[in-house]
Amino acid sequence: MKYGLISQFPAQIARLLGLVHSVEAVRLDGEPRPQWALLVRGRGFTRLLRDEPLMSPNLIRTYDPTVPRPARFLARQAAERYAQSVGLMRQQTSWAVKET
Repeated sequence: MKYGLISQFPAQIARLLGLVHSVEAVRLDGEPRPQWALLVRGRGFTRLLRDEPLMSPNLIRTYDPTVPRPARFLARQAAERYAQSVGLMRQQTSWAVKET
């Protein structure tokens, strides 16, 4: 499926207002290597989290940083940890341990 993009700030405001139902890591289609993005499902909208690159004239970039694109991650766990660190997903509260 094709989805539009949403910036991080409006996604956080929507979550604060209770409009976001879930945020999940999804695999992007059509990529040569597996890449993951964050899908924000809310009341009346479903969007991919937009990548907001650092804009600086001193950085050398091989692509145009003004072109909108989803935030991409190399692993599903990396995407989920990023969403937890910016407050879009709940933090992990329990861990499984092996008793000896």
